[in-house]
Amino acid sequence: MKAQMLKYLLGVCATFVFAANVQAGCGECGGCASGSGCASEGGGMYGGGMASAGSVMSGAGACGPTVSYQTQTVMRPQMTTETRMVPATTYQRQTQTRMRNVTRRVAKVQTRQQTYTVNVPQTQYRDETYSVQVCVPYTQEVPYTVQVPVTTQVEQAYTVQVPVTEQQTQTYTVQVPYSETMTQSYTVTVPYTEQVEQSYTVQVPVQMTREESYQVSVPYTETREESYTVTVPKTEMKTQTYQVAVPYTETVTQTYTEQVPYQETMTQTYSVSVPYTETQEVPYTVTVPYTEQVEQSYSVQVPYTEMVDQSYTVQVPVQETRTAYRNVTKCVPVTSMTTVTKDLGSYQCQMVEVAGSAGSGSMGSGVVGGSGCGCAAPAPSCGGCGSCGGCASSCGGCGSGCGDTGAMASGASCGPTYTYKQVYVPNLVTEEVPTTSYQQQTTQEPYTYTVTNYTSETQVRQVSVQRCRTETRTRMVSVTKYNTEQRSRTVTVNKCRTEERTRDYQVTKYRTETKTREVPVTKTRMEDRTREVPVTTMTTETRTRSVPVHLTRMETRTRTVPYTVMNTETRTRTVSVQRTRTEERTRDYQVTKCRTEERTRTVPVTRMTTETRTRMVPQTTYTTETRTRTVQATRMETQQRSRQVAYTVNVAQTRTRTYNVTVYENITEQVPETFTVCVPVQTMRAVQVQVCKQVPTTVTVPVYSAPAAYSAPSYSAPMMMESAPVMQTGAGCTNCGN
Repeated sequence: MKAQMLKYLLGVCATFVFAANVQAGCGECGGCASGSGCASEGGGMYGGGMASAGSVMSGAGACGPTVSYQTQTVMRPQMTTETRMVPATTYQRQTQTRMRNVTRRVAKVQTRQQTYTVNVPQTQYRDETYSVQVCVPYTQEVPYTVQVPVTTQVEQAYTVQVPVTEQQTQTYTVQVPYSETMTQSYTVTVPYTEQVEQSYTVQVPVQMTREESYQVSVPYTETREESYTVTVPKTEMKTQTYQVAVPYTETVTQTYTEQVPYQETMTQTYSVSVPYTETQEVPYTVTVPYTEQVEQSYSVQVPYTEMVDQSYTVQVPVQETRTAYRNVTKCVPVTSMTTVTKDLGSYQCQMVEVAGSAGSGSMGSGVVGGSGCGCAAPAPSCGGCGSCGGCASSCGGCGSGCGDTGAMASGASCGPTYTYKQVYVPNLVTEEVPTTSYQQQTTQEPYTYTVTNYTSETQVRQVSVQRCRTETRTRMVSVTKYNTEQRSRTVTVNKCRTEERTRDYQVTKYRTETKTREVPVTKTRMEDRTREVPVTTMTTETRTRSVPVHLTRMETRTRTVPYTVMNTETRTRTVSVQRTRTEERTRDYQVTKCRTEERTRTVPVTRMTTETRTRMVPQTTYTTETRTRTVQATRMETQQRSRQVAYTVNVAQTRTRTYNVTVYENITEQVPETFTVCVPVQTMRAVQVQVCKQVPTTVTVPVYSAPAAYSAPSYSAPMMMESAPVMQTGAGCTNCGN
């Protein structure tokens, strides 16, 4: 393509140079204009090659070749955009089910037997003598002192506070509220937003790897001999003597004193407070609320938005092609030899004896009793006996013929008749026959599949964050205040007066009575007994055992560790900045003020007056009296007694018991499990592609031709460039020498 374009450009340049030479060749000589021949000499346009045509051109008087233009179509390269369908792979999630082995433990109960030793207690008896402290009762007279109460009436003086009310004039101050309108100047902060170019630094992660040495603690086990001490118990039976307190019961006559109650009626004088009601004027204080407007400063959280860099992790899919092996089962033909038995028999013509039409007697005489006459080669039909040659000598003549029916009936037949039949003769042949069977053979064949893995990449994005800044503002708040006022009200007061009254009441008193009763007394006597006691002593023994000891040794290993290096990059962004400007404003507000006024009011004042009064009060005094009483006392005496004591001895017995043991078995089951798989899906997507194409273009090309008197064919620019020499400057006319 480039060679054609270069050839075309060189041809156009040669055409333009040739045209310029032609126009410059005949300009000054005037031969072309006057009609003189330019090519009469041999050094014309075409040199020596055109000398034979010089006379023709000179006779015609022509100046030179003429130029004409024609259009041609030329292919030029041009870049165009095309839409092509390109295969693309996407992944879809599919849920599949597979079987998974799950092991669970199943409990079952097993019955086992155990032999153990039990110490069974047995009770035995022995006699022992013991001493008992016996209580012996006796009676004695004991003096005692009694406080006897004596009640008398005594006059008592007491003081009472009696209230007395008086009316007094009181002066008090009152705060009277009134309102005023005032003008206030205040400052307001007005927010506005500006766009500011801000430079910020971003940490761009770069993944790198390095070789790292690390220590690994590798465990291993050693067996060592270890000495240990065992305490072995040893049980011995020892006899032990002990004392037992044996209780017994005795009945004792006891004298006791009992307080017997009786009722007496007595008269008592008592004071009663009788309530009554009075009306009084009572002063009280009232708090009267009123409202004031007060300027209050408060803080406001003004929200604003700020763009903040946020790092987040993206899972980028990476396709990886892997190779695996799968089992392929094919049916392969296998040839083996089998023994087969075939029947190769056929039908053959055999001679069969046929029974004659005469009786059995004639046939018997002819075959058995005769001299063995018979046809050596019997014919199918008996047409005479001359053919066999034995009938005349044996039978004495055949008569007219063997085939005569009358002769056979009379007993003069020749012999037995035979016939031929088709009889199947079997022929069993055993031979080895090749048999082809198909067997399944399993082979492993490799196949490739695509796996999508995901790698984590950290990216940075701009996130708008809502933040707040604190601004202090002012507002008018209604505040409730209180004024104290003195007021009076009528109150009903409950009072009491004392009155003397009498009443009868029952008094319970007690008299002392002496009685007797039978009392069971439990006493004890001590008895000595013996028993066998197991005593366990511990014996120390030293033993040895092999103990596995777990030790570790340090090994140095190397590994490739990925690490991330953060590169700092400076970037710029446009940030909205919240700013404020201050403005002065005015407002009117109401202010409540108070003026002080003096007022008077009548207030009841109550004061207390002390009065002395008298009343009768019962007073109890005690008189001491000495009395005597009979008291039952006991003294302890020692007595010797005997008793039978039971003691317990442990006897060892061997017993067998059955107990249940729970044993667990592991059972593996197939359980369906659901998992998610990314399945690749081939799709076609449109892609814009730049393509270089040859586009046809129309251009104008000059074409040069010979004069009209010249009979030679015209030449185009390419032909002239290839065959004709380039005309030199000034070689247009030969008669002027230019």
